[in-house]
Amino acid sequence: MPPLELLDRARLLVVTGKGGTGKTTVAAALAVAAGLRGRRTLVVEVEGRQGLARLFGRRSLDHREARVAERVAGLAVDPEASLREYLGRYGFAPLARLLSWARLTHFITAAAPGLGDVLLVGKVWEASTRGQGGYDLVVLDAPPTGRVVPFLRAPETVAELARVGPIRHQAERVKELLDDRRRTAVLLTCLPEELPVTETLEGVASLRAAGLPVASVVANRVTDDRLGGRAGRLAALAKDPAPLLAAARRAGAELDGPGVAVLLAEARDRQRQVARERRLLKELRAGVGVLPVVELPSLAGGVGGPDGVRALARRLAEVPEEPATRRSLRAGARA
Repeated sequence: MPPLELLDRARLLVVTGKGGTGKTTVAAALAVAAGLRGRRTLVVEVEGRQGLARLFGRRSLDHREARVAERVAGLAVDPEASLREYLGRYGFAPLARLLSWARLTHFITAAAPGLGDVLLVGKVWEASTRGQGGYDLVVLDAPPTGRVVPFLRAPETVAELARVGPIRHQAERVKELLDDRRRTAVLLTCLPEELPVTETLEGVASLRAAGLPVASVVANRVTDDRLGGRAGRLAALAKDPAPLLAAARRAGAELDGPGVAVLLAEARDRQRQVARERRLLKELRAGVGVLPVVELPSLAGGVGGPDGVRALARRLAEVPEEPATRRSLRAGARA
């Protein structure tokens, strides 16, 4: 399913990928993109790394929903806070306070297989299905591909262990949401590099085998091909740089032979990188079949805060870039 359709129709987007592929950055950009398209969005982190906080220019996020961008709230949940909330919801608030005071919540979630994960996913389920005053979309920054299937299938595991009672009931409802392709979609992040492409294809296969609704792949940090069809002129200019020197003089730039040689060498290196990435992206598209593969550009200096997140969000939401963003992309192409 194309990202625009996901942003406009889905209730839950689960973002996963190999570590280092920009999973959290893509999750943040998807949330802001949905906000740009008018949807009230919650982006949720479950790994306790505070990656979302940094991207939104905040010191930290916790289990309380906080506004991080226009029409976007952020949340960082953990099993212990989710367990306390769960007990309070079902009338066991005194027990929740006692467990917190005695510092026992960690031992409970660690001792019960899958309980911590199902509580985390249950919090996401609650936000996704909340009625009045809720969200149009929840974006989940999920664990990496190596751990995402057990994480998303924890409700099924817990439902089998807890044969009756509220825990089984909640686990079944969470599983129903995760299996619903009309409401839930899983996106994988990838880099245009050998190992990430291979691991992304393996991740798609494992998610499909688990029956999870894989919808799209986001290729992150792709080098823009600024020369396009003009790249073929590089070899000729290397042999005879006179036309380039003449053009530089007309533009008022001072270039000499050694300077031109350096520029042409950098341009050739960049085109080799573009060609290598295009080959890998072609392999990726062939391997995932009908799944759309969306490309996000490499920004100058990376994505370290709200401005970079918003630049990527505009690409995802197909909103025209701001002038500052275009300058950043051009700088990234020259870097």
